Amino acid sequence: MAQVYKRGKTWTVRFSKRYTIYDPKSQKHVSKLKQKSKGGFRTKAEATQYGIKLESESISGIDVTKNPEFATYFEKWIATFRLPGVRPATERRYQVYIKHVKKYFGIEKIKDIHRIEYQKIITDFGKHHAPESTRKLNATIRACIQYAINDGLLNKDFTANVKVTGNKAKKRDVIYLNAEEIEKTLKECESNLQPKYTSRYIILTAFLTGARIGEITALHWEDIDFQNNIIDINKSLDQATHELGPTKNESSTRKITVNSKLLEYLKQLKENNEEYVFGLKSTHMPPSNNAINDTLRNILLKANINKPAYHVHSIRHTHVGYLIYKGVDIYAISKRLGHANLSITLDTYANLLDEYKDKENKKIVSLLGQLF
Repeated sequence: MAQVYKRGKTWTVRFSKRYTIYDPKSQKHVSKLKQKSKGGFRTKAEATQYGIKLESESISGIDVTKNPEFATYFEKWIATFRLPGVRPATERRYQVYIKHVKKYFGIEKIKDIHRIEYQKIITDFGKHHAPESTRKLNATIRACIQYAINDGLLNKDFTANVKVTGNKAKKRDVIYLNAEEIEKTLKECESNLQPKYTSRYIILTAFLTGARIGEITALHWEDIDFQNNIIDINKSLDQATHELGPTKNESSTRKITVNSKLLEYLKQLKENNEEYVFGLKSTHMPPSNNAINDTLRNILLKANINKPAYHVHSIRHTHVGYLIYKGVDIYAISKRLGHANLSITLDTYANLLDEYKDKENKKIVSLLGQLF
C-alpha cells in the first residue's frame, strides 16, 4: 500500500507491504514488513502517480522494495549459479565478465537500466572485442536478467532484441592445414618419436581425435581401451593451475574411437611409468602448451609448411575441416567434438560448411549434367 504525504515543500511516497517468509532459525513462516520511500515530488499528483506505479508493479509480482546495484547482483549471481563445479579456465572467464560489468554499469541500480542504454553498452563493448566475445558476454548478462525477473526484481528484460555486433578485426582467424599438409605433418611427427619427449605424441593424438588439448593432456592409462580402440574423454587439465577438472560441459564427456596405429604409438609411453599418459619424467606432468607449440612449429618447419600462426588449438579445427572435406556427416562430427548441440558445430564451422556446400553443388551440377 502506498502512502502519500507532504514533507516540507515536497511530497513523499512510502510503499509498505507485508511478506510471509520462512525463518530457518525458528523453522516456521513469519511475517515481515518491507518498505520503500521516495521523496522530492513537486506535487501531490506526481507522488500519487508514482505510488500507483509501485502498487501496480507489486501486484504483478515485482519486489518494489529492492533495487540492488546491477554489478553487485551480477557478481552474486555468478558466484551462486555459475561458478560451482566449473573448470578453473571457465572461472577466470566469468571473473573477466564481472570486471566488464563493473566497468560499464558502475553503481547503477538494476531497475534503472533501460534497453537503449544497454544497447549502447553492448555496441561500445563490441567496438573493442571480437564478435564471439561480445556474443558470449551478452548471453551471460541475458541469463542473469532472466534470474532477476524470476526473483521479482524486474518485469521487463532490458536485454531483449538487442543487436550484438563485434570488431571483426579482433577476430582470430582460424588456420587450417589441407589434406596434403596434414599427411606431411603426421609423417614428420612420426619420424622422430621418442617416449621421453611426449609432445609429438600429443600432437598425433590431437590430429587423430579432434579432442581439446586440455582433454588430451588429462588422459590417464585407465582412459584408454586398447582392446576396443577407444579413448575415454572424462576430464580436462588446466594448464595454468595444473589441476584436473571436469570437461567443458556434460556433452564433452565422450568416448572417441581411434585407429590401432595411434594406440600402438601411445603404448610406447608406458615405459615412462607415469600416471599421466603424456607425463614427463622430469615433472610427472604433461608438457605445457608452449612446449607443445614449440614442437609443432618445429615439425611444420621441417615439413616445409609456412604457417607460423598455426598452434595446437588449430589442430582441432583442422580435424573438423578434414572430416567435412571427406564428407563425414556433420552430426557425427559434432558428437566426436563433444559439442552440446549441433547448432554450435554449425555456427563454429559455418565457413567450412559453406566451402563444402559449394564443392557439393558443383558435383551435383556435374552429375545432373550427365543425364542429358
